[in-house]
Amino acid sequence: MLYLLISLPITNRNIYFMSKYLIKFIVIILLVFSSSCFKDVIDNEISKVSSNEIDEIVSYLDLKSYPTTIQTTEIPIVGWHGIQEGNLNKSRFEEAQEAGININYTHHTHIDSVQKSLDIAKDLGMKILIFCPELIKDPINTVLRFMDHPANGGYFIIDEPVASSISTYKPLVRTIESIDSTHFCYINLLPNQFSATDLGTIDYKQYINRYIIEIPLKVLSFDHYPVINTSISPVWYENLEIIREEANKNNIPFWAFGLTTSHLEYPVPNLNHLRLQVYSNLLYGAKGIQYFTYWTLKSKRWDFNSGPIDVSGKRTEVFYYLQKINEEIQILSSIFLSSRVTKISHFGQIPKGTIEFDNPPYFIKSININGGNALVSEMENTENRFFIIQNSNLNKEIEIDIQTDSYTKIILKSGTIIPATLINERFKLIPGDIVIFMR
Repeated sequence: MLYLLISLPITNRNIYFMSKYLIKFIVIILLVFSSSCFKDVIDNEISKVSSNEIDEIVSYLDLKSYPTTIQTTEIPIVGWHGIQEGNLNKSRFEEAQEAGININYTHHTHIDSVQKSLDIAKDLGMKILIFCPELIKDPINTVLRFMDHPANGGYFIIDEPVASSISTYKPLVRTIESIDSTHFCYINLLPNQFSATDLGTIDYKQYINRYIIEIPLKVLSFDHYPVINTSISPVWYENLEIIREEANKNNIPFWAFGLTTSHLEYPVPNLNHLRLQVYSNLLYGAKGIQYFTYWTLKSKRWDFNSGPIDVSGKRTEVFYYLQKINEEIQILSSIFLSSRVTKISHFGQIPKGTIEFDNPPYFIKSININGGNALVSEMENTENRFFIIQNSNLNKEIEIDIQTDSYTKIILKSGTIIPATLINERFKLIPGDIVIFMR
């Protein structure tokens, strides 16, 4: 078509004809180009590859003959709006523990309700993130009452404050920590989806940094729920980049979220959604995982639905997804808690604010990733280096063809450690899933 347009004689009629159809041609080209650029980000279509998962490939092995990871410390896992008042009993706490929750946050309406939660949690080895009106109104006596309780998991101060709130909460934190310096004051910050005007700062980095420095924070927490309808938030990974940078700069850990309760444009999560969120957080260096929410709340403002525990107190399908992902990450907790991220990059469509994957570490001889996007994290602790690949698509399976040196291991989901050379064929990663190479 372009050739025919160019070859027409130059006349007024033909100039009009050419301009009219040339614009149409350009629009078509732009539409085709844009659809190819955003295909992996929007990720509406489910696609599969023909290769097998690693667990299928090694199913012939006697895995009992190989070593396994050793779980020495648990990843902190917070159930936001967890076991509700009126349900504060041992069986409900055991149920939350069964789902993998080890820190329960409930908006207690009275100090005695906090006491009840703490006493139940103590017997199960769980912690309580303490909040009640008395913590704000009478912080001194409230902290004196609970500071030595073995189930004290910290003091909940505020959720999603703007920068102007620093002057309000700084004196409260100072008062609490002057009495109890062994437990942290928890403040959960806004995501980068908010404008600088909304935050009350020059930019998002300044907002984060002011809270870290001026409060000061002992743990950096933020919420950003990336699965929106059938897409991934285009600024989620940029948010993780900023949080990781500021946490490292100030030598404090950060905690991040997975969304477990549907509302507004956020869909009912499946296991892939949870894996995508939780593993991406951990691959960026998160040292704690939080879920919003554990119990589905009744709300006049939000259409909360389908959380792990529904409004009537019954388990939903999401409960079992939560249980599954928490089991997986605790098996690998020794890696995520002991290691620091040395490099984080993306393959395929490169999200805003991130860097493109270029060269693997020396023990990876070659690598090819086909079918979609991937997140690549390099970590190390005092003993080992780790090369971790995540399928960062919502629906697409990806295929990986990788060759390593003879000393490299693969850590399976069971925690079993096998020689990477046993995987001598291409393998697939389902959406959100990871593979860990260790050297």
